[in-house]
Amino acid sequence: MIEPVHKSPSLLSIQILRAIAALAVTYEHIAGYEFARQYGLPDALPPFKFGRAGVDLFFVISGFVMVYASERYFGRTKAPQEFFLRRLARIVPLYWLTTSIILVYLLVQYRDLAKAQFSWVSVIASYLFIPYPQLNGLMAPVHGVGWTLNYEMFFYTCFCFALLFSRRTGVLVLAAFLFAFAGLNQLTPLPNPLGYWADPIILEFVFGMLIATLLLSGFRIPNVWAGALVVIAFLALLGLDYLTESPRLLALGVPSAFIVGSLVLADWSAKPSSLWQPLSFLGAASYSLYLVHPLAITLPRRLFPHLVNPASSPWLYAALLLATALAAAVVVHLLFEKPVTRILQKRIDIKFRDQQREAWADDAKRPRKQPVNIEN
Repeated sequence: MIEPVHKSPSLLSIQILRAIAALAVTYEHIAGYEFARQYGLPDALPPFKFGRAGVDLFFVISGFVMVYASERYFGRTKAPQEFFLRRLARIVPLYWLTTSIILVYLLVQYRDLAKAQFSWVSVIASYLFIPYPQLNGLMAPVHGVGWTLNYEMFFYTCFCFALLFSRRTGVLVLAAFLFAFAGLNQLTPLPNPLGYWADPIILEFVFGMLIATLLLSGFRIPNVWAGALVVIAFLALLGLDYLTESPRLLALGVPSAFIVGSLVLADWSAKPSSLWQPLSFLGAASYSLYLVHPLAITLPRRLFPHLVNPASSPWLYAALLLATALAAAVVVHLLFEKPVTRILQKRIDIKFRDQQREAWADDAKRPRKQPVNIEN
């Protein structure tokens, strides 16, 4: 029987971390874009750079979930096709919708894509998750936050090949490839988009994969040690202002991996409290929050300043922006993301029904250490 995610402490921690990561990124954009760029108030909110680490948390979590939730795919020759279609069903609809909204806005606002620093080639590349420079040379898609999805889709593509092996072999092969790929780019810079994909940040997916492998092998950390490691990792992230010269992988990726690993591998003995359920729900809606918040926080810009002065009441104004982003994300998650994903996944179920029966039969012969039911 599949156990709901909220009854599994390890998986609940993943959902909560997703919520924290999405909130961190949202805060970073409110402080760094709305206050600093739109209102010229860079010091209105504390210079807390943890928001950048939200992306690194997402990457580590993604690597973890891909291995943990895809165990039944490993070692099956036809599994890559089903896996990749499920990834597309999960990622593409909402990303294309939000990208299209921004594209329409740019066309209405500028009437010429070139004035917005985009070409039609860069627009098409944005939809295809291919890193491509804007006219000013900036490597960013139409939907700015989509730069992370360019890495995600590259990782998913590589992960498809790992599924051809057993779980342990596939993880090791993919980890070795990504380390070699990133290392080669450091020695001899590769042309884009390969050079873009070979950024060391891709190794954060490897951290997540290794954590999932440890969990599935039965490895656990005593709660005291897990708590201590989480505290140390958070303190490291809070000191980002003093680590500006450190590589991102070291300053953000490693602490993020310690946070995810410590919480997931902790030797939980008590059932999680229902008090965590709101954060768990927000974790399920984190993808909507990530993609929708840049649009949502711009909508009240003409209304809220007349109600609250950003300069004199920055925290209240920031709270109004955050509430708007959360409300929009929940609505989009419930009315679009969740139902569309469910419909597409059901169609994929029908397409691969025979293969799934075969996979379930195999799973019955090798029971899991932990059941899986996590939105990925």
